Amino acid sequence: MTLLLTAAVGLAVGCGGGGGKTAKVAGQVTIGGKPLPADAQGTVSFAKADDIEATPAVAPIQNGRYEAANAPTGTVQVVFDIYTEGPPKVSQRTGEEYRERTSLVPAQQAAGQQVTIDGDNESLDFNL
Repeated sequence: MTLLLTAAVGLAVGCGGGGGKTAKVAGQVTIGGKPLPADAQGTVSFAKADDIEATPAVAPIQNGRYEAANAPTGTVQVVFDIYTEGPPKVSQRTGEEYRERTSLVPAQQAAGQQVTIDGDNESLDFNL
């Protein structure tokens, strides 16, 4: 499931909210009130809750912070993909190097959460 979500998010990187009004939002992401681990990577995506056809705005999470210049306004579904990578391994089947990912998103937050974005907001923080 994480792999499918990562692929879908990867396709959406750099794309806007599918027309309509957008806002610049930024903030901090924590888990259980604590900062993300230093080696955590991930993205946060913002999609209109009532328009599943619209392309979400996706922003990388760096050092526990994100900034999205084109988040849609209104009721928005916010989805997080936060993970750490294990040490390099070599596939016995293909000989290719890979790293296993461990999701840090709590199970109850897997579907994300809804927020209302009325305009620009430089302190839209999320505690998962």
